[in-house]
Amino acid sequence: YTSLHLCSGSDVFVFLPDTPSQRVQFILGTEDDDEEHIPHDLFTELDEICWREGEDAEWRETARWLKFEEDVEDGGERWSKPYVATLSLHSLFELRSCILNGTVLLDMRANSIEEIADMILDQQVGSGQLSEDVRHRVHEALLKQHHHQNQKKLSNRIPIVRSFADIGKKQSEPHSMDKNGNVLLYFGNLISFSQVDLHFMKKIPPGAEASNILVGELEFLDRAVVAFVRLSPAVLLTGLAEVPIPTRFLFILLGPLGKGQQYHEIGRSIATLMTDEVFHDVAYKAKDRNDLVSGIDEFLDQVTVLPPGEWDPTIRIEPPKNVPSQEKRKIPGVPNGTAAHGEPEHPGGHSGPELQRTGKSETVAGQMINCVVYLFFFFREYGLSYLSLRASIGLWTAILCIILVATDASSLVCYITRFTEEAFASLICIIFIYEALEKLFHLSETYPINMHNDLDLLTKYSCNCVEPEHPSNKTLRYWQDYNISASDVPWGNLTVSVSEILELSEDDRGWFITPLGPNPWWTVIAAVIPALLCTILIFMDQQITAVIINRKEHKLKKGCGYHLDLLMVAVMLGVCSIMGLPWFVAATVLSISHVNSLKLESECSAPGEQPKFLGIREQRVTGLMIFVLMGSSVFLTSILKFIPMPVLYGVFLYMGASSLKGIQLFDRIKLFWMPAKHQPDFIYLRHVPLRKVHLFTVIQLSCLVLLWIIKVSRAAIVFPMMVLALVFVRKLMDFFFTKRELSWLDDLMPESKKKKLEDAEKEVGPGFRCVFFLFWDGGFIG
Repeated sequence: YTSLHLCSGSDVFVFLPDTPSQRVQFILGTEDDDEEHIPHDLFTELDEICWREGEDAEWRETARWLKFEEDVEDGGERWSKPYVATLSLHSLFELRSCILNGTVLLDMRANSIEEIADMILDQQVGSGQLSEDVRHRVHEALLKQHHHQNQKKLSNRIPIVRSFADIGKKQSEPHSMDKNGNVLLYFGNLISFSQVDLHFMKKIPPGAEASNILVGELEFLDRAVVAFVRLSPAVLLTGLAEVPIPTRFLFILLGPLGKGQQYHEIGRSIATLMTDEVFHDVAYKAKDRNDLVSGIDEFLDQVTVLPPGEWDPTIRIEPPKNVPSQEKRKIPGVPNGTAAHGEPEHPGGHSGPELQRTGKSETVAGQMINCVVYLFFFFREYGLSYLSLRASIGLWTAILCIILVATDASSLVCYITRFTEEAFASLICIIFIYEALEKLFHLSETYPINMHNDLDLLTKYSCNCVEPEHPSNKTLRYWQDYNISASDVPWGNLTVSVSEILELSEDDRGWFITPLGPNPWWTVIAAVIPALLCTILIFMDQQITAVIINRKEHKLKKGCGYHLDLLMVAVMLGVCSIMGLPWFVAATVLSISHVNSLKLESECSAPGEQPKFLGIREQRVTGLMIFVLMGSSVFLTSILKFIPMPVLYGVFLYMGASSLKGIQLFDRIKLFWMPAKHQPDFIYLRHVPLRKVHLFTVIQLSCLVLLWIIKVSRAAIVFPMMVLALVFVRKLMDFFFTKRELSWLDDLMPESKKKKLEDAEKEVGPGFRCVFFLFWDGGFIG
């Protein structure tokens, strides 16, 4: 900051940018109400002037950029695959010199290439750089015809490209083209568009503008002619670009013979700069040549140089699947576009305002996804009615969940980090996989595969009736009324119809279940104990699923409703308990699969660019239709019975296996058996020692194994407590890992306000705390 002393005795502090990054951030931070300075998507084309014996000179397209570089192959018959442009450092410095010493005309108003050429050359003559004779010959060269890669000269059609002298005039008529792209009335000029690459046109974003690079050698020149032009407004210079879009920028470099390759590399450099997100914006907002030079300097600050001999420049680099965001290069206070203090550039945490304790319930609508298999159990050993006891437990659970909603307990979800999410989600996926495989093996034992092609066994089946282990009350009454003893019934010789009469499988009950029923009165009170465990499990299951779905990487626009979701679960849980229906909670695997099926990707992408993830199609139609179809399936049992069970188990197996994709735990497990040179370039491996990565994996894997052992053992009743214990295990890991390591491997847990104040005091000093309270007591919020 610089202090400017005014006559009144006061000082005004003016910010003077120092580094190229600061100067660029200052340029991009200035507000401009002029719509002509609003950046647009750019298509960049490199044309080079070509001289052939016996033929007139012409401009030939040699490369193009929409996002990545594409070159015309040496044979001239096809485009190369898109690739990341590699530039020589020397050509970038030469380009900087060209902008610094050449002609720079910003916001030029011109209607044709002829007017543009006149303005450029008049300034060159006026500054003494060109003579009148040379000016005339350069003017002729600039107006030569352009030949594009997709052009084919046909004698029976109007040429797709004509000389600038014929078609450079701007008209006001609109353009029109038939569906086959044959003939177009474009701004008053009849042009044949039979050779326009319509497939490539679809990749150009709406509203895009063109940047044309013209370079080459001229034998009559003894010094280079350089010009950078920004038109305002952009003008359609028909035939200049291979696609019919208005031109905004022109860069012209014409020089003496013998330096053609050097001019070509400088042309590639400015074209690559125009596709750079930051310099692209600088070019639109620049006020003078110094702003353009600052943009080049900032670009040079970000360039990574490979030493000669370490890399073959002829090797083309494939476009990356995910292009990192360049927004940090535009933000003041972030040096060189890197994340501050070594923190991850894309944190995956979930500490948004929806998880802050507010003291009230939220009002955003939520929805439930449910698919819980309902099983009937019988308490005959203890003489208790299962449905009545279950109703009591369900009502207590509903009450406890409502209390959690009323006390803002959903804000505790911020302590559920990726460590807990992945362990729980992995367990659910493994359950899906295990259950599917177990059922398949059971089928193979019950119905063994015919290994010897015995045709008599292909249609062999049997149906044997056996004595029921737990006959229903109705079955017992039936036996008593007809004086039937179960031991006297020849079960093996009965038909199916008779067996069904001797055994129906459900108790008679009405629409509603009373919480007490035939059970003792104390069971209603005692039910609160299992209800506590049930509440923990439902809370963790519901909220962990919601946290996974609401992660920032899903780019959801609709607000989160943790409180309302839990409230709806509680209310429906109470209703279903009274009616003896299944309980509804969020299903982790199905929810993840549903979200993955609704991902939206960009349709318009540059050649070589991977489609960008735009977000999730947020709607209720698919969820509603899923459960409507599930409900209507009860009327399709006559059809569904023909679906082989292995097919259904295969669906469960696929859902469990596919949901494992993207879980970082399994990626880290693979690292145990992978040599360092073959390990993928995971971002956390760059910042965390491998031994710490393995330690984190071992702890997480141990918790997963322990959860599985408890689930399948007699101690399964404490399973909800173990799920909750994962949060405390993660908290203990703060003693074994640094915050920086956990920020890359996991999410950081929220800290108390006292801890934050203590950390701030250590960084700023004791005075910070005093100043803070001074302003606070004075009525100001800092």
